[in-house]
Amino acid sequence: MGFLHLLEIENFKSYSGKNTIGPFKRFTAIIGPNGSGKSNLMDAICFVLGEKASALRVRKLGDLIHGAPVNKPVANRCHVSMHYVNDDGSTTVFTRAVHSSSSEYRINNTVCSPQEYTAALEAIQIFIKAKNFLVYQGRVESVAMKNPKERTQMFEELSRSNELQNEYAKLKTELTKAENDAQLNMNKRRSIAAEKREAKIEQTEAEKYNKLREEMNSKNLMVHLLQLFHAEREKSKAIRLIEEKREELEEYDQKTKDSQNSLLDAQRDLKRVLREMHKCDKKLVEKEKQLHIQKPEQMKANEQVHHIEQKLNNAKKLQATAIKMAESHRKDLKNMEARIEQLKKEKADAIKKHKQISQQMQQLTEAQEKEYEALKKAAMKRCSSLDAKLDRARHQEDSTRSALDHLKRRKEAQKDKIKQKESEIERHEKHMNTLAESEKTQTELLEVERENLRKLEEEVRVSKDKQEKVDADLAAVTKQLSDAHGDTAENDRVKRKNEAIENLKRVFPDKVYGRLVDLCQPSQRRFQLAITKVLAKNMFSIVCDTETTARECITYLKERRYGPETFLPLSGLVVHPINENLRDIREPPGVKLVYDVIQCNLPAARKALQFACGNSLVCEKTEDARKLAFGANGDRYKAVALDGTLFQQSGVISGGGRDLKNRAKRWDEQAIRKLKERRAELAEQSQALHRSRKKELDVEMKRNQLQHLERRLKNTRTDRKNSELTVTIETELARCETALKERIAEVNEIQERRDSLTDEIFSEFCKKTNISDIRKFEEQQIKLVEEHQKVLKNFDTEIDRHSNELEYLSSENDFAREKVEADRVKALEHQLKSLKAKALAEDDKLKSFEEECEQIRKEMTKHREKVKEQEAVVSAAKKELQSTEQERTSIDRSIMQYEQVKVRKQQLRHSLLNACKMEGIEVPLLNGYSFSDFMIQDDTAVDPESLSQSQPAEASSQSSQLHSSQSATSRFARSVYDNEERIKIDYKDLPTKYQKLEDENEIKKLVEKWLKEVSDAQTSIAKLNAPNNKAAERMEQVKARENEMTAEGEQARKKAKKARQMFEKVRAERYKRF
Repeated sequence: MGFLHLLEIENFKSYSGKNTIGPFKRFTAIIGPNGSGKSNLMDAICFVLGEKASALRVRKLGDLIHGAPVNKPVANRCHVSMHYVNDDGSTTVFTRAVHSSSSEYRINNTVCSPQEYTAALEAIQIFIKAKNFLVYQGRVESVAMKNPKERTQMFEELSRSNELQNEYAKLKTELTKAENDAQLNMNKRRSIAAEKREAKIEQTEAEKYNKLREEMNSKNLMVHLLQLFHAEREKSKAIRLIEEKREELEEYDQKTKDSQNSLLDAQRDLKRVLREMHKCDKKLVEKEKQLHIQKPEQMKANEQVHHIEQKLNNAKKLQATAIKMAESHRKDLKNMEARIEQLKKEKADAIKKHKQISQQMQQLTEAQEKEYEALKKAAMKRCSSLDAKLDRARHQEDSTRSALDHLKRRKEAQKDKIKQKESEIERHEKHMNTLAESEKTQTELLEVERENLRKLEEEVRVSKDKQEKVDADLAAVTKQLSDAHGDTAENDRVKRKNEAIENLKRVFPDKVYGRLVDLCQPSQRRFQLAITKVLAKNMFSIVCDTETTARECITYLKERRYGPETFLPLSGLVVHPINENLRDIREPPGVKLVYDVIQCNLPAARKALQFACGNSLVCEKTEDARKLAFGANGDRYKAVALDGTLFQQSGVISGGGRDLKNRAKRWDEQAIRKLKERRAELAEQSQALHRSRKKELDVEMKRNQLQHLERRLKNTRTDRKNSELTVTIETELARCETALKERIAEVNEIQERRDSLTDEIFSEFCKKTNISDIRKFEEQQIKLVEEHQKVLKNFDTEIDRHSNELEYLSSENDFAREKVEADRVKALEHQLKSLKAKALAEDDKLKSFEEECEQIRKEMTKHREKVKEQEAVVSAAKKELQSTEQERTSIDRSIMQYEQVKVRKQQLRHSLLNACKMEGIEVPLLNGYSFSDFMIQDDTAVDPESLSQSQPAEASSQSSQLHSSQSATSRFARSVYDNEERIKIDYKDLPTKYQKLEDENEIKKLVEKWLKEVSDAQTSIAKLNAPNNKAAERMEQVKARENEMTAEGEQARKKAKKARQMFEKVRAERYKRF
């Protein structure tokens, strides 16, 4: 390969006169300060190689002449000649000169054109346009800043890929045209295919039209068959149910006799059940006492089992860790022995390698060694002060490095120790996690148990206080009942009335308030007779909100065969206002309004109370009442004495009598009933409190358990604290590394000063001996020995360290620990087994007590339920008789309802048959009949409303003429339906799954769905156009055109394929060049 040998420059830029630069070697570097002419030399080479003026940092060629840029040219021309040595050793001189503003080109001093000049350069692979031989200042940056398109264009010029660009564009155009032709043919074929589909659609429209009509008729028939089938089935079902209900009426006479016998049996069973309940209660108390004694023993045994289980789990974890550590120990011993053998082998290889390198090092002659020693002494003398500083700095550096190495060795030693004890650390961490979780769990459990203990102690304390209070209240209520003779049994009539008012309150909540006597009471006992006389029949009236509610209540009472009741609807009562002057009467003394001596418990009932009392007055004596009723001043008032004598304004006088006193006892009965309810409530509370008193043992157990948990928590926290480790070396290591960096910087600074002085002393010696750098030479001689000694020392250190570790590992006795842990696990398992057996026995014993208590409680509950059941049996027996009558009424009503269902289904069948007749639907019939053979009456002849109104209860209230007309209409309808019964429809076309439908809503939805489908089919038929009879002929024409276009498309595809192959060939060639 040729190279630049010599360069001649005359008056070019900063080079004044004629200058010869060279000869150049194959690799030459030009260095110098700024402004020394390095870039102008580069411009001279570019100029002689034919570069344009714009690339030479001038605006025109004339500016290349020395002094021209400052308007002081030294000549009118300049030139640059390049002596180029060819591969064969010959020299070619390329010269380019500038005369004023024009260029002259010469090759070997022969003038030539620029094209010939460029061709000659390209012959030696210098392409000025491609710029493939010079890297100008900023050229790398300019290439890097190019966008992808510009960079691609540059590479195309370099690779001559652009020579094929025209052919590439031409073939690409041909390929695009061929593909467009093929796509156009494909679009035509698609158009023909669309036309073919349209012809196919026209051909199938006629078939679709006929098919839709058939489907519509079939669906319409199915709709009517479905409705007819289920109408006939419901009618048959109604007839069958009517017969069944009539048979049920005969069964209720026997039920009345059975109810009477049940009443007598229930009364005998009540006393027997009470005796059994008391016996069972006594037995329950004894069993609960045994249960509370057994609970602490069971909890203690389970706690011991739980404690041993935790110890066993920890022991198993320790055993697993010991096994893992023993295995790791064996593996570490084996690895350590192998590592020592490997280090010994590597040490022998290092000694052998050092001998080979020593033989290959450069050696000095004896004279050179003497000169070297003399220069070395001179250098040491001149660098003595620097050496002293360097030694001090290095000493400090070594001290810092030694400290750092010591810390690193400690760190590495600790890492090795951690690595060796990895399993032990893992065990500690698991143990710490277990202890932390155990501490957290025990802390939470401790807090929960403390809270439970506090609540339990508070509950026991409150229970004691409540027990004392309830016992006192219960004794007082029992005494009051004894004084009032309230333990006597209620008679049947009173119970019946109480039952009626309770049922009304339940059925009509917030509407029925109760009897007036229950809603109020006399302010004093002495007013009882007077108030009872004034209230009279309103005393036992039922107070409700509106008249509508009152009517609903009366209907309810009639249906359930209760006795007659009087209602006071608040919305319909006409109440006269209170005469305030009556409250100011002073003579006779002690006169009060009856309304004022009654306490009303319900504010809403005050209006009813005022209605019943009016402006009646109550007096102390009979004479006082008489005076007020027949006063001399002409004012007459309704007045009543305390003994019950009533004086009315009309002069009627009525006395008390035995009946009045019996009715007045109702106020006492009301209080007695409340006392009984209070006694039952207090007895229940007393039993509940008695059961809660038994929790005192639970309090003591909870307190012992709490103390145990506190001890366990304290031990857990101690274990966790002893298991924590902390290692802190990182901070000290970072500080030493920072100090070492500072020492190294100081040593480097002193070393650079010393090296500069040494280079000055040994400069001549290095030139003579061809030593490029005296320090490198010394380092190679000294460093080789030092490195070899350092390597050997490192090997010895590693071998000693691994030997010590091997000895340490051999001294550890991890295998014995494995056996100890195994023995410990075995002992704990044996202990756990015995404790579990004991805990199981205690659990079984406790479970047995609990099961016995639970069984007795269940029996007690059953006894209580039996008592309640037996107390209600008498009323239940009477209710059963009433229920029998109600059921009979209900059966009559059901028969009437089924009759109406039968008539509705007959009318529906008639309407469906009439619709089929009108729409021309041929309903399939049995026995070979045709639907057209039967006559169906018009719907206007049968009025369904008249049928529904022809009930016996309502017919009596209508006029005789209307009744006669309705009866005639009913007879006509029945005759029509009887005639239509002869029509027997064949349902074999109706699928079985539709015949099995039971839900009317589902049938209704299905009918609506089918009717919608029929309507949609009718709409679809209406939208269809008449079918095209020439659709087949059009289809044949379309198929012929389709075949023709297929042939043309194949030819276009082949043409496009050939164009693509040619295009791909050129593109591949272009890609290859690129």
